[in-house]
Amino acid sequence: MAMALDYRTLPATNHPNAAYFTRGSGHNDKAQYSEREDDYIQNLDRLTHKFNTMRKHVAKPAIHYVEDARIGFVAAGTSDYAVRESCDQLQNEYGIAASYFRLRGYPFNEELNEFIARHDRVYVVDQNRDGQILSLMRMEMTPEEISKLRSIRYYGGLPLDARTVTDEIVRQEGK
Repeated sequence: MAMALDYRTLPATNHPNAAYFTRGSGHNDKAQYSEREDDYIQNLDRLTHKFNTMRKHVAKPAIHYVEDARIGFVAAGTSDYAVRESCDQLQNEYGIAASYFRLRGYPFNEELNEFIARHDRVYVVDQNRDGQILSLMRMEMTPEEISKLRSIRYYGGLPLDARTVTDEIVRQEGK
């Protein structure tokens, strides 16, 4: 079987299943393959513009501000039930008022920055080991905003319950 070798093919690997190197994002504005630096930069700038435009169109968060609350929660998905109940537990059992910001989409919009600005500490509830929501937030926040963020990660395999959230807040708040 005759095979044309790509100039990126490794030496001595002329087998049809041999590995070779390509750039996955190398195309120009006409969708033609390109390895030109200016095409690559324009493509990434275009993607950045699309990402930032999406901030205006992503589903709006559900925000519940509590007057005089010094702490806030940020959560998404099924964490909602546990966080809402935890807010009640914190208020009723410890006198801790907490606001709540329920994410409904990504990329984040300006309302998240406003929420963080209104609180001394913001607890980000992630139902995974790696704290993905918190990681995404840290990539977009200022150092001042990042300093307010705290992590509550749960990855025990069972549904997140309010008592787990409440106990972690009480521990981190030193109550």
